[in-house]
Amino acid sequence: MNSKGAPHLKIDPFRLERWLLEKAEIDLGGGGVAKLQLKEVIPQMPTDTAMMYGRTCGSEALRAQVAEWYRVEPENVLITSGTSEANLIINLVLLEQGDEYFTEVPQYEQTTGLARMLGAKVKPFHLVEDKGWAPDLKELKEKVNRHTKLIFLNNPNNPTGAIMTQEEMQALCEIAEHVGAYVHCDNALRGSETDGKPAATPEFYERGVITGSISKLGATSPRIGWIVAEKEIIERCWVMKDYTTLSHCGIGEMIAERLLTNRARYIKRNQTIKQANVDTWNAWCEENPDLVTCAEPKGGFTVFPRYKNRLGSSKFSERLLKEEGVMVSPGDQFGVERHLRINIGMKGETLAQGLDRIGRFMRRTLK
Repeated sequence: MNSKGAPHLKIDPFRLERWLLEKAEIDLGGGGVAKLQLKEVIPQMPTDTAMMYGRTCGSEALRAQVAEWYRVEPENVLITSGTSEANLIINLVLLEQGDEYFTEVPQYEQTTGLARMLGAKVKPFHLVEDKGWAPDLKELKEKVNRHTKLIFLNNPNNPTGAIMTQEEMQALCEIAEHVGAYVHCDNALRGSETDGKPAATPEFYERGVITGSISKLGATSPRIGWIVAEKEIIERCWVMKDYTTLSHCGIGEMIAERLLTNRARYIKRNQTIKQANVDTWNAWCEENPDLVTCAEPKGGFTVFPRYKNRLGSSKFSERLLKEEGVMVSPGDQFGVERHLRINIGMKGETLAQGLDRIGRFMRRTLK
């Protein structure tokens, strides 16, 4: 409590995002695809566009585009300022102090930081590396109880690129239903699936909530995201949004609408970039079996190899950056040691150059 008696909310630094601000010659630390240029989405942006915001829930046209992608009604969609705000709003609306919050591990830690800030008890259930990072649903079933309020997952997963199947999603929602818990699926990597089929989401579950954005389609600066859920949940989230950002970028909304209208074109472009880099990555792994082992990602724009080295992942990443100028993301910042997140969504020769330096560093530090 502070001096006036109000509760004090304490939040931990977001380690990964601060780490990614470090300067690097070769940046392989991020989680997205090479960014689109504005002219690729709107070739001639009208300069007489008023710089204003519209309805705080999002325009009818944009909500219709998101609804069509998820096969729901526009009333089931709330537009937000990126996936980050969407995740914040979900936690603010659904969590109370003392609630149990289950999260898959490894995972992007934004939502868990928010849950801890709100006084929730964060508990893990694990993805099993030897099974291609499949979820350990037996572990989850044994751990949940009447205090479990929310179960969180990424699908596709960040950082592993694994994809939970429809059957696994159904089973997870049945576990949640048994204890009356919500299921929150961060679906920010929608459109990155290698087989071209959208990864499973819990839109069929009454307490299912989905968040996402256009960021991983290649457009981060517009800051446009969404929440997809039952109308009652959307209404509660909209009330909260009036107290967070109120609205979002109006010009960004225009860009998002155009991007989603033609999303098949951009998804194809992104898959072409990724596949070329997957080939480069697989070739490097075959040449260096003594350095790493890695399950091939089924979605997303990252790989999450286990490396064979005495250094912990943060120390490894710090030394790699200092000695070779290469940025990667430490596995411990996703809850798993002796792993690295490496971006495979960039253009050109960047990945090959970075892997050459990583290999050189790893052989130098093997002993």
